[in-house]
Amino acid sequence: MIRPQKHNALKLTALAIAAAAIVAPVAWSGSRVPIVDKTSVATRAASQEELSDRFIVTYAGNTRSTAATRQATFANASTALGYNVRGARVLSTGAQLIRTSTKLDLAASKQLMIEIMKDPNVIAVEADVRVKRLFVPNDTLYAQQWHYKNGAGGINAEPAWDITKGAGTVVAVLDTGITPHTEFAGQLVPGYDFIADIPTAADGDGRDADPNDPGDYDYYYDSSWHGTHVAGTIGAKTDNGAGTAGVAPDAKILPVRVLGVGGGYTSDILDAITWSSGGTVAGVPANANPAEVINLSLGGGGACSTAWQTAIDAAVARGTTIVVAAGNSGGDAQNLTPASCNNVIAVSAVGPTGTKASYSSYGPVVDVAAPGGSGFNPAADNILSTYNLGLTTQGAEGYAWNAGTSMAAPHVAGIVALIQSASATPKTPAQVKKILENTAYANGGFPGGCSYAVPCGTGIVDAHAAVLVANGTNPLPADPPPAPPPPPAIELQNGVAVTGISVASGAWVRYQLEVPNGASHLLLATYGGTGDGDMYVRRASEPTTSLYDCRPFRFGNDETCFFPAPQSGTWYVYIRGFSAAAGISLYPSFVDANYPYKQAATAEQLANHRTKVTLTWQHGKKQVDIYRNGLIYNSRRNAYTFTDNFRIVGTGTMTYKICNQGTAECSNDVSVTYTSAK
Repeated sequence: MIRPQKHNALKLTALAIAAAAIVAPVAWSGSRVPIVDKTSVATRAASQEELSDRFIVTYAGNTRSTAATRQATFANASTALGYNVRGARVLSTGAQLIRTSTKLDLAASKQLMIEIMKDPNVIAVEADVRVKRLFVPNDTLYAQQWHYKNGAGGINAEPAWDITKGAGTVVAVLDTGITPHTEFAGQLVPGYDFIADIPTAADGDGRDADPNDPGDYDYYYDSSWHGTHVAGTIGAKTDNGAGTAGVAPDAKILPVRVLGVGGGYTSDILDAITWSSGGTVAGVPANANPAEVINLSLGGGGACSTAWQTAIDAAVARGTTIVVAAGNSGGDAQNLTPASCNNVIAVSAVGPTGTKASYSSYGPVVDVAAPGGSGFNPAADNILSTYNLGLTTQGAEGYAWNAGTSMAAPHVAGIVALIQSASATPKTPAQVKKILENTAYANGGFPGGCSYAVPCGTGIVDAHAAVLVANGTNPLPADPPPAPPPPPAIELQNGVAVTGISVASGAWVRYQLEVPNGASHLLLATYGGTGDGDMYVRRASEPTTSLYDCRPFRFGNDETCFFPAPQSGTWYVYIRGFSAAAGISLYPSFVDANYPYKQAATAEQLANHRTKVTLTWQHGKKQVDIYRNGLIYNSRRNAYTFTDNFRIVGTGTMTYKICNQGTAECSNDVSVTYTSAK
């Protein structure tokens, strides 16, 4: 299988305290399996190419081809590839989970994808990747829940609790499940275990109505009890004279188990998203308590896939807000899933000083920041929540200090519950996101270490400010100032090859080509090099993995897109690394009919109500006609520039185009607005 990037490189020894103790650190037991050279083990594992025998096939639109049609596609693929390809089950989104009789490396996986995509109804074939919990445990001696206070890194929850504690809302925690704890007495509604793979589940069975976490211990790591920690941050019983508090203590927690030993499969998580938001999953009883918000403190490598986006969009359409951890890579979250998906609230992490934590992912896809802990000693700099003291299987209940964007996300999920509880009518996910973003920026601006160059959200979430907007006491603050636009794609020139292109796995290299009116036989070709880069081409808009005018999707780097009669305008040519690739060449070519193009116009206001308009363009024949407002205004030798001077009092618009003389071989229109001055 293809495994995602690990997010526990900062993992330290977790420290727990027994529920009956005040501050009683529990040392690792002598029975714990020793780990030698843990860093080198992780490095070696990351360097090994993962194999997969599970894939998700997504079909176009509402198309759900018949079982016979799908089976024929799988049978043809089996014959072509020499191993068995079979349908396993249909997901709640309509996508098909398939299994292969042998595990495939990246190259063989792409060959399978190419075969399956010969069915014209198929828009995507993706490995059913495992995703991981996103946390960084910390072994320190003492901590307090600074993260709820009004300090530099806190969420200002205390005054919000005077207004609401989240009553009447449900928060789904899609995680490792949950362990028994006094802090959860009366806090839960019936959940579900969506792990279908028995070795991953480690509880002796597959899917069932028991979301209990039996532990996810493996040779390298003790059981994480990750879901228990996350759930406690959201909804631990509060004001009960013991233990810890939750952000939304009167909300109900819907525990949904999707992560087990080694993580969890995407196919299980997508079904869990559907069920948690009130959708239907075949073979699973209906959810009697659909969630207002889903927390996903998990993730894997790679940009958001079609399968993920389809499930998320459907859940949001049902009214459920989805909060996700940005990731602990310390890099750009656009290379992580689900943080890079649309229609989610991606959360970065800060420490108690309000500065971005070193491990926290960042980037334009991140929406807000929340307390996640520093990831270092002392414990007071990290997040204290509910825990279990067992190293492998369940032990006594307790508490632990963890750090990570896994800890930041549930703070936001809890605030979403407060927002919905305080609202006279339920807010849409888009309204919730706007409240969080705008109140965060209005109450502190960007977190420390964050900027438009290193974006980690509009600010640290403020529970009190968000609730006051939700209940109508305060107006919604103004939008944060917009980020500067991204740098433009690299300009291509007709007939000039670009060589030596390199692209990382899952990353993009962006190019664009201006195609003039009258051009024909547009050819875009990549070739040579090593690895596997895929070309995506789209006119007028940037391509994505699901929106394009051409995507050959072949094995290796030799790909071609050809358009006999292309429309004029900007053509975007992107190369995405299916695997890391280097030494690729890109050749753009079209037959240029020598129409004028790349026209531009600038207006300069002069005294006495006069206006000077300067036109520029490229190409064209020796003689050209200059049109103004639809009529020939001037005919002259082509100098690739023309100045128009006129005196008109007032405000108006002039529209120009340049044509080869006596023909309809013209540029596109270009307009300027003028306002005369005395």
